[in-house]
Amino acid sequence: MKNSWILTMCRKQTEMKSNVKDFFSEWYIYIILIVFWVTSCSISPYFRTISNFSNIFESAVPIALIGLGQTIVILSGGFDLSVGVTASLATAIASETMGLSITLGILLVLGVSFVVGLINGFGVSKFNIESFIMTLGMMFLLKGIAFLLRPTPGGYIPESFQKALLYKISGFSIVAVLILILVAVIGITVLQRRKFGREIYAVGGDPNAAKMAGINVDKTKMKAFIISAICAGLGGLFIAARIGSGNSNAGDPYLFDSFTVVFMGGTLVTGGIGGYKGTFGSTLIIASLSSILQFMGITIWYHFIIKGLLLAGVVGIQLYIIRRRTS
Repeated sequence: MKNSWILTMCRKQTEMKSNVKDFFSEWYIYIILIVFWVTSCSISPYFRTISNFSNIFESAVPIALIGLGQTIVILSGGFDLSVGVTASLATAIASETMGLSITLGILLVLGVSFVVGLINGFGVSKFNIESFIMTLGMMFLLKGIAFLLRPTPGGYIPESFQKALLYKISGFSIVAVLILILVAVIGITVLQRRKFGREIYAVGGDPNAAKMAGINVDKTKMKAFIISAICAGLGGLFIAARIGSGNSNAGDPYLFDSFTVVFMGGTLVTGGIGGYKGTFGSTLIIASLSSILQFMGITIWYHFIIKGLLLAGVVGIQLYIIRRRTS
């Protein structure tokens, strides 16, 4: 009964998705990505260099990781505003502990991230606190802890850890590419091929119906927030390797980027429809956007303006289509 209902839900999600495929199909984003890369290469000769694409892929790793967790949470019908500061806290913890042991630093980051996700999930599922409010409160809490640990940028990130994650062959960041491929495979497989993924879609589509069908909605939501926090922690570890230190503000921009790549990739703000295929493609676009804007001489403040307009535009189009389809 339970499995057949989940399959039925998945078919319904597919039918609903086909209604908006002209704007939010899973693969359209890769056409946009190719066009964007070709156009950028024609605009600036520096964009098409190996070193630039190496930098793009390294920039994409934290976005891809944090975006994976955010995709799962949004598909389940929630939001996670604490991902950026969780990544910042991860850099602070790493910079304080990796001098003693790299393994210890990684385990502490993952352990703290797990607790953050557990608390978020518990508050949302057991106390029925709106995810926006719950994770907003967690965001401010973690920001204070991060500044207590690392009031100013600094600390120590072992060179061996940095070299391992940023390893290059002929100037190309091969490890970053391998991480991106691994994250993409895991994200797509879990959401499309595993029971947990089908339950995420069911809960995001209709939590009451999912509960009636025997799905543990609270447990599924809790898992979603735990995964999101752990992904943010892993993203923070990569950020720490890139900047070579701890920084209590380092992860902040990734909150905005995570929402942008999720919605731009076709996951609906209402939950239940979307997937990681689109998020991953959007990640590469966002990671490339800053690069071409920099080569064009556009200052950093305009980068935020452009991304803000992009996010608002995508969400606005989504909501407009949803209203049209449901009216």
